[in-house]
Formats: sequence, C-alpha cells, structure tokens
Amino acid sequence: MSDPKDPVFRMDPSSFRVQEPERAEHADVPSETDAADEGAAGDSAESATPVAPRPRKPRRPLRWADLIVSIVLLLLLAAAAVTASVFGAFLTFASDSCSPTGCNFNVMTIGIWVAVLSPWVVYLVALAGSIVMIVLRRISFWIPITAFVLMIALWLIGAVLVWAGT
Repeated sequence: MSDPKDPVFRMDPSSFRVQEPERAEHADVPSETDAADEGAAGDSAESATPVAPRPRKPRRPLRWADLIVSIVLLLLLAAAAVTASVFGAFLTFASDSCSPTGCNFNVMTIGIWVAVLSPWVVYLVALAGSIVMIVLRRISFWIPITAFVLMIALWLIGAVLVWAGT
C-alpha cells in the first residue's frame, strides 16, 4: 500500500505548460508572448508560480471640490423644486376670473400639472445623473445647473399653458 502523503500524479509540472504560438520571423514589433518569454525563461520553480493578472487601469482621482459643489447645488435644486411646485399650485388662482364658459379648464389643468410635477421629475433625473457621474468620477457640477435651467423652462411652459387657457 502507498503512503497517503505521496502525490497521486508524479509528472513533472513543467510538462503542463501551454505551447506558445509561433512567432513570425518578419515581425519587428515585440509581441505579448515575447515579454512572457523573457520573464519565464527560468526553471520549473518559476513555472509553478501563478501568473499575475493584468493590472487594472488606475482609477480617476476623486475631485473633492466637484463633489462638494455638486452636493450643494443638488440641495439648492431640491429647494428650487419645492418653490416651483408651490408657485405651480398658486397658478390655480388664475381660474378665479373665469366664467363657466370663458376658459378652457383642460388646458389650464395640464399647465398646472406641468408646473407642479415637472420640477420633481427634473430634480430626480438630475440627482440620478449626478450620482452616476460622481461614481464614475467625472465632473458632475454642471448637471444641477442644467437641471435648474430646464426646471425654470418647464415651469414657464406650464404657466404659459395656464395663461393660454384663460
């Protein structure tokens, strides 16, 4: 009977090497296999060590100023969304001067809902976009600024619809 500490296979580990592809003789540019040949030109002890994985690309540095400015602008954008929604609700007072047949209440209702809901939709899209850009470590302060301009534009469209319905 054999000793349990004896290995089951008694083959030389160097025989498990994968054969390397043939190199073209006219190639002047060193290939990836050339670098592996230079590094693995040693004995069987080197072949038993695992090959290190390729190094990852270095991550971009975190821009602290951009992160802080983006967070402050997102907080201000949330306050602007609250303010725009409240003023959108005040647009309902435009119907006070209407007679039952003088105003188009459907157009006014659409305008009020645009003025009340669009700031929150813009805010949520800007928040998600900013988070993605911060995680990817890209510049993100421009997203809340653009969202603020879009929020004002959509609120004005809602107000114009209310005005057009009167």
